[in-house]
Amino acid sequence: MTRLKKIFALLSIIFVFSAATLNAEIISDPDFGFSLDIPEGFEIEDYSEDGMSYLFSHPNIPVHFLMKIVQANANTSANTAENTDGNMLPAEVLSQNLDKLNAQKEIAVFNWNESECAISEFSMTLDAPYAGWSTACELPSAKGFYLILLTYAPENIKDGCNQFMISLLNSLCIDQNFYNTSGMIVSYAYPDEGKKKIQLNVAGTKVNTSIDKIAEEAAKFEIDLEFSVFKLYATHKLWKEAWQRYYRLIYRDNYGRIEPCIADILERLGTEAEKAGAADKNLYIAQKLLSWVQDFDYSRKNSTPDEADFTSLPAAICGAGNDCDSRSMLVCACMRSLGLEAVLLISREYSHAMAAVQIDAPGQKYIPENTDMELLMGETTAKVTWGMIAQDMADREKWIPVYLP
Repeated sequence: MTRLKKIFALLSIIFVFSAATLNAEIISDPDFGFSLDIPEGFEIEDYSEDGMSYLFSHPNIPVHFLMKIVQANANTSANTAENTDGNMLPAEVLSQNLDKLNAQKEIAVFNWNESECAISEFSMTLDAPYAGWSTACELPSAKGFYLILLTYAPENIKDGCNQFMISLLNSLCIDQNFYNTSGMIVSYAYPDEGKKKIQLNVAGTKVNTSIDKIAEEAAKFEIDLEFSVFKLYATHKLWKEAWQRYYRLIYRDNYGRIEPCIADILERLGTEAEKAGAADKNLYIAQKLLSWVQDFDYSRKNSTPDEADFTSLPAAICGAGNDCDSRSMLVCACMRSLGLEAVLLISREYSHAMAAVQIDAPGQKYIPENTDMELLMGETTAKVTWGMIAQDMADREKWIPVYLP
């Protein structure tokens, strides 16, 4: 079986059996341990027989995307830079492959999730002039193998496609241990600047924690980036899938920025639950979290056509006004850190969002399609307990689940 068949056979299995990955646009390679959560609608235009190279095109947006895996060792190439393992550096691998296309390029090098990576803006001429972005990195689970991504558009409209192409590259994950962290491109643009101390009042419980100084600014960049892609699908048949991807990628980025805060919150609430002799520790923590976000200052941002009205999780934690979707995602992030299944529910008809968590307690439930899970629904804007929702929002068919990674 070729690698192409193996990858798509695996995707078929995932599509049938895993409710958390019901999205054919997620490319997952089991052999090399990487994944890409690309924008909806891409189609395979060509591929190599060995399954190591794929060319994608989009029927609605004039963007091409090349994904290529190469094996490169400095011992087999003269005058090349190498790392301590004797393998080539990503910048050299990227440079050699762009040279094969006679591309004009300028390469930068940076560290991302403990891996050295290379990025380049480039231009080239194929059947016509094109321009775009490319990246290269060594795959942690397959030393000596490098993943090269190129995405490009006609040169005369490249600037208008930049956000779409950057979103594509930024969805890459090369190490599952760092899945819910900032993407490659945002990490390059917004490196950490050091921690600042903050104190939270979680429904009456004081929690001392910290967050990176750049977290709010970087998270807003990610949100606006993904919003620019999502709005392209407003009238597209895949609008629902695009909406789910929008929240999924925001979660991936924002979660990593607040993970230390969540750890401190859960440790403090867990200790409090034990002292209180709570019969169900998880339910105790869940209710404290729900009460906490219900007390947040309500605000829908005065967004522009290029800005989302979603308040980032770092900003929400630091006291910025926010709405139901930010609150619900924050609750989901905390409950998933606790080891419980949690799903973000969104509704176009209700213009609302809720959290749904796998807690054994009475109340209104949401049952994800093709699963036997019963998730307790949580209203984050009204002063109610878990399982209580408004009767005029009770139609389960009008809620769209976002399965968070």
